[in-house]
Amino acid sequence: MNFSGFFIFGIIFVFIYFIITYLRENKKPMEKETSDYNEIENMFFEKIREGKPAYKLLRIYTSFDLMMIKSFFISENIPYYIEFGHLMKVFPFIQCVNYNNTNVYILEENYYDAIIVINDYIKYKNLNEYKIKNVFWGAFEYLLMSYVVISPQKHLSIDVNYKKE
Repeated sequence: MNFSGFFIFGIIFVFIYFIITYLRENKKPMEKETSDYNEIENMFFEKIREGKPAYKLLRIYTSFDLMMIKSFFISENIPYYIEFGHLMKVFPFIQCVNYNNTNVYILEENYYDAIIVINDYIKYKNLNEYKIKNVFWGAFEYLLMSYVVISPQKHLSIDVNYKKE
């Protein structure tokens, strides 16, 4: 064996040594991830236990809109509950009521604050800003999945249940 063979063997040996050392030192038991509710959702459940009525405010069909509305409700301290939060991923952006929608519940006492937040979100969503989509990608989506995924900026994908007064 010549010098280059010893050199390559040495590099491989050092590399394997560091991998084994790293795996031994970092061998910790995996902790299970729990899907705990956040503080705002816990506040919702506490108020429901106290007898406050809930109101089904929204049906949402995209995870983008759900993420934004959850963050707005958290920042405004409006207690909420999300029902079927991951179901929209079955067929995203396709509005099929009671098939892939996520329901958002709030307390009736927070209805007017939540409506202000929702109306501001809808007003500033820029639905007309992103109109161009790659034609080839749209054709690929249609051939592969038999539907085209709509951009969340172009499509509202929120149904608001307004109170009739």
